[in-house]
Amino acid sequence: MGKQVLVAGGSGEVGRRLLQNLIARNDVEQIHLLNRHPQDISNPKIIQHQIDFEHLDALDLQRDFDFSYCCLGSTIKQAGSKDAFEKIDLHYVQSFAQLAKRHHCRHFAVISSVDAKTKTNNFYLHTKGRMEEALISMDWPALWIFRPSLLVGKRQEFRLTEKLAGFLMTLVSPLMLGPAKNYRPMPMDKLAQVMASAMDMPANKVQIVENKQIEELAKRQVDQDINQQVPGL
Repeated sequence: MGKQVLVAGGSGEVGRRLLQNLIARNDVEQIHLLNRHPQDISNPKIIQHQIDFEHLDALDLQRDFDFSYCCLGSTIKQAGSKDAFEKIDLHYVQSFAQLAKRHHCRHFAVISSVDAKTKTNNFYLHTKGRMEEALISMDWPALWIFRPSLLVGKRQEFRLTEKLAGFLMTLVSPLMLGPAKNYRPMPMDKLAQVMASAMDMPANKVQIVENKQIEELAKRQVDQDINQQVPGL
């Protein structure tokens, strides 16, 4: 029997890419997708649940899950206020994690941010740090926290500021060496690819995957694919 996977935030930029990676896996049988609105995606593996994130405590999906992915995330500008941002990036993430726990899920993966920490005056990073601490306190058998830097790649929604920042960061990326390497822009395709491959990683208690590690893991996967396609390399 294949893996049962639970996903929140599948309509976002990374979430959509993650779904494609999960669909392509032979060991994934079903992907239960939680959305506020129906998502335009059709695949026999996908089961959509239209839900209200304010009331996840009342949701019963009538099954257990092997792996849960949380791609929920916003910005203060997108959310409209600090309170609204905190609701999505902290409280909704916590509620989703509690839902996964109630369905006996043992493996949980979440997108955080480079430099996430509670001891900072930066509200965005402070909120991400609180989210991480909340998930760690839930004592998961296996928890993956992915900390990407600036996410780059083709988006459904055009954002001029992020587009310009991504372009400039991509130009200087080769010059970002040493500690600065951890702040190189992260292609969303690579992040989604590595997140999906967490199923193949050793199940450590808490695994914090920094931006530079995401890059290294993505490169390792590409090298493995090439070796499989061209024996003898």
